[in-house]
Amino acid sequence: MTPVQLEQYLLAGENTCVEFKRGGGLPGADTFESYCAFLNRDGGDLFLGVSDNGKVLGVPDNAVEDVVRNLIKVMNDRNQLDPPFYVLPEVVNFNGKKVIHLHVPRSSDVHRFKGVCFDRLHESDIRVSSTEQLALMYMRKQNIYTEQRIFPYVTMAELREDLFPFVRQLALSRYPEHPWQGLTNEELLKSAGLYRHDYANNISGICAAGILLFGKDEVIRNVFPAYKTDALLRRNDTERYDDRLTVRTNLIES
Repeated sequence: MTPVQLEQYLLAGENTCVEFKRGGGLPGADTFESYCAFLNRDGGDLFLGVSDNGKVLGVPDNAVEDVVRNLIKVMNDRNQLDPPFYVLPEVVNFNGKKVIHLHVPRSSDVHRFKGVCFDRLHESDIRVSSTEQLALMYMRKQNIYTEQRIFPYVTMAELREDLFPFVRQLALSRYPEHPWQGLTNEELLKSAGLYRHDYANNISGICAAGILLFGKDEVIRNVFPAYKTDALLRRNDTERYDDRLTVRTNLIES
């Protein structure tokens, strides 16, 4: 995130998908409650080092590393956040002050922080305790599939353009009159369901499956830091393996 993009969030203020935290020291419970609420609702952006009215206070320079380490530790601790969720904090320099940005995607799971389920309503994080509320949340999550998650800020420039002719050739080898032959790259993605419009949230873009199939390596690393393909060869040692290759590129080349 650039300082210009951060300023746009500051001017817009807090809402259902944006939350500011002062962040003077290690994150408090309310930070993780907001993160949990974003996961359970529609995702959002969490900023540490910003007051409620949008004034940048900054996270002390000597505390930034400890704050980032604490965020990662808590989000990956099942005793704190269940199920755990990978977090990638981003430090933004804004007018000489440091702001920690957390982009929170919408999750297909129902998450709890310290055993409590949170949901997002307007600018507040609401404790969900009644059976009816929990049931509604689970029903809402049933329509979310990870591979269909839209990343509106990933553009065609982040995809491997050289892979599209290869994919077209594969399709034509199976069906010589395949319609992909006459489509642009973006039209091909839409035809394959890899570029979608979410009518519930009014956002359009390349979905997770499209990034994994066509994405440049650095884009895949940023969006899916834990992604890899393990290729194991078992010939002589069937209990373990004789050779192993770890692949961290797009699924087409993998």
